[in-house]
Amino acid sequence: MRTFVRLCTVLAVLGVVFTVPATAQVNWGPVGQGYPRTAAELNGFSAHTRHLEMWDYLERLRTVSREMRLGTYGETRQGRSLPYAVFSRPLLSEPWEAAALGKPVLLFAANVHGGERTFREGLLVLMRDLATPGTEANTLLDQVTVVVAPQINPDGFEASERGQRGNSWGIDLNRDYVKLEHPSIQSYVQNLIGAWRPHLLIDGHNGGARPYNLNYQCTSHYDSAIALTDICDDEIFPAIDDKLATEGMKAWYYQRGDEQEWNTGGSQVRIGRNYAGMINSVGILFEAPSQELEIGARAGYLGYFAVMEWSARNAQHLMNTVAAARAETVALGAVPTGQIAVEMEYAAEDELVDYEIVRGGGFDAEPGEPVDTIQVTAARLMKKPVATKLRARPWAYLIPRDAEAAVELLLRHGITVERLTEPAQVVVQAYTVQDVTYERQYNHAAVARIQVGDVLTETRDFPAGTYVVPTAQSLGRLAAHMLEVETEDNVVYWNLMDAWVPRPGTGGQQGPAGQDQEPPVAPIFKVMTPTRLAAELVEGR
Repeated sequence: MRTFVRLCTVLAVLGVVFTVPATAQVNWGPVGQGYPRTAAELNGFSAHTRHLEMWDYLERLRTVSREMRLGTYGETRQGRSLPYAVFSRPLLSEPWEAAALGKPVLLFAANVHGGERTFREGLLVLMRDLATPGTEANTLLDQVTVVVAPQINPDGFEASERGQRGNSWGIDLNRDYVKLEHPSIQSYVQNLIGAWRPHLLIDGHNGGARPYNLNYQCTSHYDSAIALTDICDDEIFPAIDDKLATEGMKAWYYQRGDEQEWNTGGSQVRIGRNYAGMINSVGILFEAPSQELEIGARAGYLGYFAVMEWSARNAQHLMNTVAAARAETVALGAVPTGQIAVEMEYAAEDELVDYEIVRGGGFDAEPGEPVDTIQVTAARLMKKPVATKLRARPWAYLIPRDAEAAVELLLRHGITVERLTEPAQVVVQAYTVQDVTYERQYNHAAVARIQVGDVLTETRDFPAGTYVVPTAQSLGRLAAHMLEVETEDNVVYWNLMDAWVPRPGTGGQQGPAGQDQEPPVAPIFKVMTPTRLAAELVEGR
């Protein structure tokens, strides 16, 4: 259990003032001769660094650094270029080179929500320190390789003076990691996450709760390897706490709490940190609670730096943990072993925790309303993933040969897909469809939910061209989540197989004359035991 001493902070948000310790003074350190400053630094952190100002800063930084590569990994819907930088020693530019170095690959990102900009400013400053010989950050490049995507959603950033959460279509990009409908996230997943396969990634946001300067949370899904979450809770987060404390700041879990329990962020796989866990990377969320911009930017800098410092000190441990999760994923599918959570919820962690909450002084506060920081002790931390509905893990899934859109999405994620080269008679597990309901979700007017009835074991004939998705692969956890028809992020849910989903009352296959129709079944079938199939790999598009 970790206990935090009471610290007061001075915050200035919409004219609401809180108290801060004198120790929380920002000292960014010297800037090397010829090295640029961000627009926010130049204006005294009275305004954020705009998108084109950021590009100017990065290009100037690249011209003076021998240990930085600068590139573009994609474009937004409005045509803005998405920058990324690689910091390494020796200097490299390709993912295979990073793997050959035998060092952890860290991916630091920010601003997936357009109006959430605070930690991005700290990340931009950290990029300069990474590029500057002799700094503490630069020294760590002997142990780690760092890839930085400082602004995932410039369209949302530039939508107004304060920005907007969504992209130019108003869509929350931090809910697009599975469906990959928007170019900013599709390019980020394919060209950075998928190509570099980072051991650890951080996603910087604005949110959380006072009196903390930084809130964090790791992967929190039942189906991800628990070791990826434990390494955060037991090792990385304490390192962040210690680093912030050196400058009079403090950190705690996202999201907010009361006198009885602290509640955390969502468990959906479509969220960035949970997606990271499902592909066997350590996925960390950073949130910047309301605070003065420079203080918050510095908190973000310290958070990113602390993770990099911890990773450098524990490089082999981090790589071993991730490698074990990847190997376990393959092994789970090869037998196959275990179950898949199609529904889950949070329960209290086994140990009680202490934390602080703030009462009063919110955005709706009356002038002069008192602000109290309350120390809560022995409360519940609500972040333990508990499965409420489980399904058996198959050896492989079979998908109709016509369902090309669903397969294309799997391939965009890097999931291995094969197709039958000749017809096959296979023993499969099939789900009968008891009901199909529809609901609005983001820009989908009617995502599809299948309510499963009976689970049948039967022998079926499958034609050549039928798609086969094995679960004995590094992305097997993600593949299973996307192909189990009862999860919140499967290919049926996101309307990629509407033409093959039978509606209740329509019946299934026609039986012999005089007999009832067979019950309708879901269009994805499960092969439960290793089976010899004539199949070939499907190349990604």
